[in-house]
Amino acid sequence: MPETLDVSCPKCAKSIKVPAEFAGKRVKCKGCQEVFAVPAPAAAKAKPKPAAKAPAKPAPAAAPEPKPEAAKSPFLDDDDATPMEVIKEADVPMCPHCAKELKPPTAVVCRYCGYNNQTRTKAETKSVVAADAAAWTSHLAPGIIAVLIIIGLVVLDIICIVNMREWLEGSELEMEEKDLSGKKKMLVKPGAFSTMITALSIVVILPAARFAIRRLIYENKPEEKAAM
Repeated sequence: MPETLDVSCPKCAKSIKVPAEFAGKRVKCKGCQEVFAVPAPAAAKAKPKPAAKAPAKPAPAAAPEPKPEAAKSPFLDDDDATPMEVIKEADVPMCPHCAKELKPPTAVVCRYCGYNNQTRTKAETKSVVAADAAAWTSHLAPGIIAVLIIIGLVVLDIICIVNMREWLEGSELEMEEKDLSGKKKMLVKPGAFSTMITALSIVVILPAARFAIRRLIYENKPEEKAAM
């Protein structure tokens, strides 16, 4: 009896018996219709040599065995009476790892299993969960807060520049002597206080602006989380 191979369908895990000559070829599972490649055996099994027999009377001539049909195997699976047969394919490039067609034919990496045909390595894949509204909010909120802080400090600087002299009138810094415009002079010019407040604001605005640009423009997507 011809040698057989026991293989399992990679999709439905159904056990199928195929002839050893089908190794490296693609067959179709009768349970789920999945097309897959029959793996080659690790090593050929050594066939025992027939023991020497004493001369005996010549046996009657056996009836000639019927020729098998082309591209079909006489072996059946456990649940179906239809013979297993090789799937006929065109001469197209196949992935050496999963035996599926390369799309496009010049593809370096297989789109189905991630096998790299140049480095002969398989890329690692992982399943990730799409970011939801809560993830987007928590990721973008710090950048939005930084923008609001920058706007608030700029508004504060403008208000101080416009109203600083009015705030200092009647204080101990006001002098009796008047300037050319008729306003009383100050021991410390109002612009000095406005400048100091603006300088302090810039110390906060610059790092806040860098953070907001990075979070809202360059890194505006939440980090991917692996599926459990």
